[in-house]
Amino acid sequence: MTLQQLEYIVALDAHQQFVLAADKCCVTQPTLSMQVQKLEDELGVLLFDRTRKGVVPTAVGSKVIEKAREILRISQQLRETVQVEKGELVGELRLGIIPTLAPYLVPLFLVELVERHPQLRVQVEEMQSADIMQRLKENQLDVGLLVTPLDDRQLREIPLLEEPFLGYVSEGHSLYPQATISPTDLDAPGLWLLQQGHCFRHQVLNICSPSPVADSQPFAYESGSIETLKELVRHNHGYTLVPELSVLNELDNPMVKRFEAPEPVREISLVVHHGFVRLPLLHSLRELVLAKVPPRLHAGQAGKKIRWR
Repeated sequence: MTLQQLEYIVALDAHQQFVLAADKCCVTQPTLSMQVQKLEDELGVLLFDRTRKGVVPTAVGSKVIEKAREILRISQQLRETVQVEKGELVGELRLGIIPTLAPYLVPLFLVELVERHPQLRVQVEEMQSADIMQRLKENQLDVGLLVTPLDDRQLREIPLLEEPFLGYVSEGHSLYPQATISPTDLDAPGLWLLQQGHCFRHQVLNICSPSPVADSQPFAYESGSIETLKELVRHNHGYTLVPELSVLNELDNPMVKRFEAPEPVREISLVVHHGFVRLPLLHSLRELVLAKVPPRLHAGQAGKKIRWR
């Protein structure tokens, strides 16, 4: 049994096709197939059911793959521990970030992170919170940037920011003349929301008290982009809620409305698996982010706030 064989069965479980798994592992399909077969022969069990629709782990195969992931994670930790002891920040950093945060935060730190650590290859991918959590636990990501708390014992959270929710109101809306807004104002018609699956949508609906009423508008539109919602509002249609990072350059815009105290915020954290050992890299990433955003957004700052999940 070899680590390479364990990598092959983990890849085959992830892609459920020999061709894709072999491509991911940078080997030929016959090589991968032969090594998987050798491992099955050594263990004396069938790890995968081969069907026309794809490759699916057997019941015992799923248990073996789960252990294989643990062994590969420990193997990776061993190498990374040595690198940390040598003071090296090298290799790959696989970073997952939620879509409502990525366009506003990644450009602030990505280039400088690479310049500071030229031997580090950074791979950033936008995905939903549930996918980030799953891939952190499956050792397919190193670090996540997402909204917390997650209440998952396998993951460690390092609070980074407390980002306020702000109103973004069109000039023709009844809320526009107000200097500030409150959750009770959000029963007004014309609220634009993100699509299902975005944690930001869930947080917005939690703030609304009571829940938004159905609009009398002859159309409905739910977007996957905060920028799209802002454009809808700019064209004199309704209002929406936005994270402060998305409007840092237009806080003096009268369309932007702060909430009355206590201000609703979302906690943003760096999230890693509890086995993550490259702590200097984590500290470096945290310092870069905090240096690029206003101190009032740093986690733990004084002020009347309510954290929304």
